[in-house]
Amino acid sequence: MKYLTLLTAAYVGGVLRRPHEGAIPVADDEAKRLLDNKAAEDVTDGFSAAQLKAATPEPVTAPGGPVPAEVPANPHQAEVPASPAKTAGRKPAADKE
Repeated sequence: MKYLTLLTAAYVGGVLRRPHEGAIPVADDEAKRLLDNKAAEDVTDGFSAAQLKAATPEPVTAPGGPVPAEVPANPHQAEVPASPAKTAGRKPAADKE
């Protein structure tokens, strides 16, 4: 396992990660891919042996599952059911003579 700092946005463990996130613990094969693509630099030397032992690498897959959609406070017109036509309260047209 290695600690990498990204130089550009890259997929790490199936998730898009960005450079502002700092040092990321990754598995050796993932680290090799990122270093070969020049998308990251190895900062493993800056960590103590205890920190390296306590860290767990990023998972290979992103957590899945459907994201519940929230009902918008102001829905689009296409999402609103049609209202019934108003017929009551209207007078019939008068005959004109």
